[in-house]
Amino acid sequence: METGRGSRLSTRLRRSPTRYLPLQRIGVGGMAEVWKAEAAFEGGDRHIVAIKRVKPEIAEVPLYLAMFQDEARLGMLLRHPNIVRVYDAREVAGTFIMVMELVDGVSLKGLLDGAFARRRPMPVAPALHIARQLAQALAYAHGARDATGAPLGVIHRDVSPHNLLLGSDGSVKLTDFGLAEASINAASVEDGLLGGKFGYLAPEVTRQQRGDHRVDLFAFGIVLWEMLAGRRLFLGATDAETLRRVSAAVVPDIQQINDRVPASVAQLLRSALTSDPAARVASAELLVEALNQAILEVDPGVSSSDVQLLVALSQAGGSLPEPTPELGFASLLEDEMDAFAAAGGEALGAQALNPDEFDLGVGVRRFKRR
Repeated sequence: METGRGSRLSTRLRRSPTRYLPLQRIGVGGMAEVWKAEAAFEGGDRHIVAIKRVKPEIAEVPLYLAMFQDEARLGMLLRHPNIVRVYDAREVAGTFIMVMELVDGVSLKGLLDGAFARRRPMPVAPALHIARQLAQALAYAHGARDATGAPLGVIHRDVSPHNLLLGSDGSVKLTDFGLAEASINAASVEDGLLGGKFGYLAPEVTRQQRGDHRVDLFAFGIVLWEMLAGRRLFLGATDAETLRRVSAAVVPDIQQINDRVPASVAQLLRSALTSDPAARVASAELLVEALNQAILEVDPGVSSSDVQLLVALSQAGGSLPEPTPELGFASLLEDEMDAFAAAGGEALGAQALNPDEFDLGVGVRRFKRR
């Protein structure tokens, strides 16, 4: 009889944390803020998590609330080492809160901002390694299926350096499926709505054409090109100029900008950054295959250790501002998280957590349609 860790899990009581303790606000935007927190379990187990809290005024807007619920639903369904996991989610005190995996490090945007300021490209091998992790995340998401085996039809629609997180442990994880399209989502993509960041859209999106998973592949190409070029690809002086540049899709030859980039990578970028979706690389799986070959050519030994070094250098450079403590608000959030933990149950479809899940990635119940 097998006695490994997986078999022992089936005999252990699944339970929710008894408390969530907010520690520090680590990010804030127009719609939500993210806190580093500690999940405390009965018996003494403690684990660091991220808490994403939607601003109450945003939670009152039905479309935005549906988008955040869709993000939580997908986050609990998608289980891949290159995708940030959502552990639990529910409405509390007029807002919406998600408990997520914490990636302790920097965003790719944070890493690239310094490189762009110095007009310095990223070393080729680590850039290809990061791109391969992103391509693996997209390959998994695009091919994901529900419990019945039906395709979920996931399109991220917001692939950008902002949403690619690099951990101090060398991990690379795609996050923020708030604008994603999927068969299980309640929020619909409105006609004429430009979702995502303008500089990372696909040309067909700027023409208000209905795009498919290949919009993510075009965005992937932009991210890789920018890592290797040390500058933005389509960014203009105004949003309108940026959209015009994206629509025209004029892409400078990467080898003319960075002579360390091999021809195979230049060809990969041309296939991803083709304006016509029909001529574009067909799938993220093909990107992974091409990157595997390119990495063998450039540096077969590149690994997460290279990402660790880049993150450490970025953090040591002091370019990342320290978050404001916001002690008064921390008390409010702590009260909300007490209500979150006390509610328990499966109001939004999450199953109670086992502390071992933080290490093993054991499955949780899927988000239910409402």
